[in-house]
Amino acid sequence: MINKCSSPLWKGIIGEFWVKLMTHMVCGYPNISESEEIFKTLSKYSEYLEVQFPFSDPIADWPIIEKANEIALVNWITTEKCFDFIVNNSPLPQGRGARGEGPKILIMTYYNILLNYWVEKFIKKAKSVWVYGFIIPDIPFDEEDWKTIRELCKKYNIVFTELISPITTNSRLKEIKKLNPELIYAISQNMTTGSKSEFWDKFRKYIINLKKIFNTGQNIWVWFWVKTKIDVEKVCEISDFAIIGSEFIKKLNSWWIEEVEKYLKEITK
Repeated sequence: MINKCSSPLWKGIIGEFWVKLMTHMVCGYPNISESEEIFKTLSKYSEYLEVQFPFSDPIADWPIIEKANEIALVNWITTEKCFDFIVNNSPLPQGRGARGEGPKILIMTYYNILLNYWVEKFIKKAKSVWVYGFIIPDIPFDEEDWKTIRELCKKYNIVFTELISPITTNSRLKEIKKLNPELIYAISQNMTTGSKSEFWDKFRKYIINLKKIFNTGQNIWVWFWVKTKIDVEKVCEISDFAIIGSEFIKKLNSWWIEEVEKYLKEITK
């Protein structure tokens, strides 16, 4: 059994897990019907499921996810279709994720999507389809747009995820702490220089520092190249969640969904 997660054991749809996963999918990739199968499969193994609304210029994403966005847009996936997708596929409309019947759904997208839909209308719509929270990577901390979205999320009781990285200063982290965020998305991709052992040493120091600053019960998600069961175990020794994004899409490109499910079973047990 995996050593331990810093969060307690949780019960998923198909059993109990020591590893807590947040998984990622692009709505409409590779097409809408296969997206439905992907959603069902990821839901079995995820406490949080990040549904990306496709965008034409996803600047914060890896090339493989950029390509998935491009294909989804070619499939005429609109914002409204993404909301319909969530409604049609999400189990447990009330209190999703609270008792293990299904994952908490987060929308990952870019600010222009909200602007084009009208920001408050978008957030209100998300609340009406029982979305748990947002990840919006292209709004800098403390800008007026960031403040507006944060206040609207508070108004509609939707979680606004704070994104940080290894270059975020301690003074900025302390400013974020004052906001008492429920979820913190810790990006670690600019820590990958050097050997594997050097990476893990930097990674551990990075997360320990975050834990010292955010010591009031927030969940800290860690995003980096999680590929194997060993990667997940190492992340979960000191973090609350491991995030699988581009690696899953890469495997989906070359495997059938049944093989992807075998992969998820392996890394979560």
